[in-house]
Amino acid sequence: MTILVTGARGNVGSEVVRVLREGGHEVRGSARDAAVLDLPDAVSLDLTAESGFEDALRGVDAIFLYPTRPNGAVHFLAAARKTGVSYVVLLSSPDVYEGAADNPIRLGHLPAETAVAESGLPFTVLYPGWLAGNARRDWGAAIRAGEPVRLFSPESQFTPTAEADVAAVAAKLLTERSYPGRMLAVTGPESMTQRAVVETLAEELGRSIEVVTETRSEALARRPEWMPAAVLEHLMDVEEAAVGRVAPVNNTVERFAGRATSFREWARAHKDDFAPR
Repeated sequence: MTILVTGARGNVGSEVVRVLREGGHEVRGSARDAAVLDLPDAVSLDLTAESGFEDALRGVDAIFLYPTRPNGAVHFLAAARKTGVSYVVLLSSPDVYEGAADNPIRLGHLPAETAVAESGLPFTVLYPGWLAGNARRDWGAAIRAGEPVRLFSPESQFTPTAEADVAAVAAKLLTERSYPGRMLAVTGPESMTQRAVVETLAEELGRSIEVVTETRSEALARRPEWMPAAVLEHLMDVEEAAVGRVAPVNNTVERFAGRATSFREWARAHKDDFAPR
């Protein structure tokens, strides 16, 4: 049977595709436009639609689900149940259970959790820690240009979590269906300050990277267009609350997929992403 990976172009989804294919499983990747996917079995899929899921769901037994819109993919999940899907692994966010009930990240992810729980399908929800790839997304351009990395809260602590580790856990669940109806936090192996993350990158790149602390208003003024102001405000609140607090580390990766990847190992493997262009 086939495993459908939604968001197959994303940092985590693409890794799920890779891990499953390396394990010899039949994988179908989806995106809103399948043309962006370099996969032998790729389909266009709009999770916000009310119908039109036949091609994506044909022969599918399990689904890796990552809705990027807060509608919860209700109609898609109903169609999945009708076509005989037997398991769903949902990628969510720890903001669903941490922080204020009205925080914007929670409100964005909660509809999908509710929809999966009410779909009647066996499922597991994954809550990844601070993804290691955030360093590339947020700081990559500055580091490639030899500019300082600007941080609102350099001493806040997180657990850098390799996307490949999250994918390995997801793949194990998709193929063994061993944790139905449960939620799993997935963390890296250590708690690190943001400053230490930048310093580790600098050591692996063999060059210094200056860290500049910026004010809340400066961070908001630099807000990327794709990030709503309310989300950035919430993330800064989270960072402030994480100063002086060791971030929780768990053994989910070890239990399901082997040894967890340290941030140093991730940085060493992704040095080219930070090289001058």
